[in-house]
Amino acid sequence: MLEVFEAEGDVLGEDGQLKKERVELWKRNTVECVRELMGNAAFRGCIRYKPERQYADPEGKTRIYGNMMTANWWWDIQMLMPEEATISPVILASDKTTLSRMSGDKSAWPVYLTIGNIDKDVRRKPSAHATVLLGYLPVAKLECFSEKRRSLEGYRLFHKCMRALMEPLIEAGKTGVLMTCADGKVRRVYPILAAYIADHPEQALIAACQENYCPKCPVGPNKRGEPVFSCLKDPDRVSAVLRKVSEGVEKPSEFAEWGLRAVEPFWDGLPHANIFSALTPDILHQLHKGVFKDHLVSWATKAIEGGEDEIDRRFKAMFKHSDLRHFKNGISLVSQWTGTEYKAMEKVFLGVVAGAGDERVTRAVRAVLDFIYYAHFETHTDETLNGLHQSWLAYHKYKSVFVELKIREHFNFPKGHSTEHYEPSIRGVGTADGYSTEHPERLHIDFAKLAYGASNKQGSYIKQMTRWLERQEAVARFARYLEWALSPPTAPDTGTPLGSTVPSIARPTASNANAEEENNNDVGNDKEWSRGYRVAKTPAFPSIPISTIVADFGTTYFAWCLKDYLLKISRGDLTRMNHVADIELQDTTHVAVYKQCKVRLPAMRQVTTSPVVDIIHASPSHPGPSPLTTVPAYMSTVLARDPSIVSPTMPPYVFDHKKPLQGLRVARVRAIFDLPKVYKAQVLGVTDPLAYVEWFTPFNTVDSATGMYIVAPSTRQRERHVSVLPLTHIIRSCHLIPVWGKSIRNHTISGDILDNLQTKFYVNPYLRHQDFVLFRQLCNT
Repeated sequence: MLEVFEAEGDVLGEDGQLKKERVELWKRNTVECVRELMGNAAFRGCIRYKPERQYADPEGKTRIYGNMMTANWWWDIQMLMPEEATISPVILASDKTTLSRMSGDKSAWPVYLTIGNIDKDVRRKPSAHATVLLGYLPVAKLECFSEKRRSLEGYRLFHKCMRALMEPLIEAGKTGVLMTCADGKVRRVYPILAAYIADHPEQALIAACQENYCPKCPVGPNKRGEPVFSCLKDPDRVSAVLRKVSEGVEKPSEFAEWGLRAVEPFWDGLPHANIFSALTPDILHQLHKGVFKDHLVSWATKAIEGGEDEIDRRFKAMFKHSDLRHFKNGISLVSQWTGTEYKAMEKVFLGVVAGAGDERVTRAVRAVLDFIYYAHFETHTDETLNGLHQSWLAYHKYKSVFVELKIREHFNFPKGHSTEHYEPSIRGVGTADGYSTEHPERLHIDFAKLAYGASNKQGSYIKQMTRWLERQEAVARFARYLEWALSPPTAPDTGTPLGSTVPSIARPTASNANAEEENNNDVGNDKEWSRGYRVAKTPAFPSIPISTIVADFGTTYFAWCLKDYLLKISRGDLTRMNHVADIELQDTTHVAVYKQCKVRLPAMRQVTTSPVVDIIHASPSHPGPSPLTTVPAYMSTVLARDPSIVSPTMPPYVFDHKKPLQGLRVARVRAIFDLPKVYKAQVLGVTDPLAYVEWFTPFNTVDSATGMYIVAPSTRQRERHVSVLPLTHIIRSCHLIPVWGKSIRNHTISGDILDNLQTKFYVNPYLRHQDFVLFRQLCNT
């Protein structure tokens, strides 16, 4: 649907008349979009019609905050509605995006809509079609206005267009609309604006305030740097102030105090809507890019001796891991940063700066990283929200060190202040992962980039984009109809209900490239993981002599450790012991060796709802693709069951949330291999591959500044403590960071530093979100 607006400016044209500019708003009926999502049978198993309270314990004392239906907003609004009312929390997202490539100034401003009834894990998958395109806002240059007025008129145009989009919600939010829902029942649904996903400039636009003011609360621009609690703005008071301004009455004092812009806000009059509580946390721009990359990295770099050079050297010396990006040239020369690079830096940054400067710098870095990782949780409890809050307080406690070092004069920047609102927002509308701005940015590919590519890229490109998208919808709708028609009668209906007036937008083929929605973890089914691991069907080295294993893999005591392991599992069984004693391993004895194995990390409610595959590497150095080059050895460090506590024949490992590291110890895997064929596996009862590992010291020491465990190579009679263990005793990979101290120049970095018996290492709790839960939240370090 097209709606045309005409703006009359304050600049005279060549004809002596005031210039005018015609702008187009392409829109859909908001209520019909909600009806489409509520009635889509594909969401039958992941849609809720009323709020819930979930608890982590049988007693109902530890409340869980996750999806919108588990948080407080829905409960509060439900209490105000008629008894049989079904609320549909409307979630909007908007983000202006550039369409032109290399040259040109073509842009689009899509507005997306989804509903909080649908599980957030489904909502954020583009392939699920749980988010629809509501419209295209006009991207107008407004040259008919003077430069002085252009910004304000841009605000007014945005609110005028959004008011046209939201108009159907006014009556529907008051009286409700009968809708056929995904389960086939007819309900009276009240669509109410509950959340709005946007970055900071657009949040200021939505809240009708200047960008140097907080969009959510009335705190002044010079008071944003301190941990002072500030209640949210009252939408009724703000509307009243703006109404007086529009009527030409003398401006109230709050107009200047709150940094307002003289507009008629689109949210004024929306039933039960509070736009200031609806503005959700933006982890990507506020935390990853804002607080961390734009501020903290710069401050910490200036705070340590050696500056960028020292930081770059430490990044270059970082150990590899399959879940890490290795900055082989440091970070100072990286020219283009994305969210992926920010997150990769965060995984090791505390270990990089630890010990290099004032301890308060390290503690401030730790506080920010802890806050970011807690903010990423997919479910929260009061305990984890307290951890989030304590991290926020710790940052404010130690940030003064940057003022003392003359790096900062103040902390009055909006993205730093935004962290104050994370905890109340999570309690109100659910965890922040359900409102990431990365989701609408991903949707731009389907709803803007590809559609623009199908246009002639001329003046009417928006009109052509909408027509192309309608055709894509028609094809997708018919394809779903055929799928439903040809499916067996007993199969569940996964298509869009017939008669639906607003089908969700079809996704072109590019949507398959989205890493978030595709399951590339190779998780497989439970039968494939019955032993807790997976190895290749054919070993990378099917038959190599023990002498080669010792030389290439560094398994100095291979034969002795293997025999010691076999004797341990044979105790009490005379047949087995005789079998082991009768065979003497020789240097020429051949063994099948693997380059890697995969273990499956269990789902953790806080960070993932499905298991995650973890790769354990044990690959020796080998010639590179180019002449005279060598690919270095890649041997993972892991958490394995401590042989001094756990015997080889004990039952399988069971994770204990109360004692998460009990019986575990860090080790480095040197080789993964099958039992040599000179032994009879059936006689010895060896059914799993084995691993040769080098042990590190137990988890006895915690560094007070970083909160990270410190380990060192474990020795026996001045030699590395090594042993052979079954692959089932390896629980997960881990990442170690050397303790460099004041300067990395004081250390000799040659060969494999993990072989240096004098070096100590931090156990990295930021490798993955699962590691953060394990080492930070559960261990409470």
